[in-house]
Amino acid sequence: MDVLGIIVIVVGVALIFAGRLTGRSLPPDYDEESDDGFKELLFGVGKVITMIGIVFIIGGIICIVI
Repeated sequence: MDVLGIIVIVVGVALIFAGRLTGRSLPPDYDEESDDGFKELLFGVGKVITMIGIVFIIGGIICIVI
């Protein structure tokens, strides 16, 4: 279970980094003043991916403890 916990924690950390990158990345030709909701959607997706990463880390810690 220790190895599984470590793998799940590593995946969780990778998801957190991916969520932060997703939240900060805008296309190069994106107009900041446009009101299409794309920027808010991108931030929302980044937050969701980050939360999933946190859940994976907590699950990995539980696997290691058990």
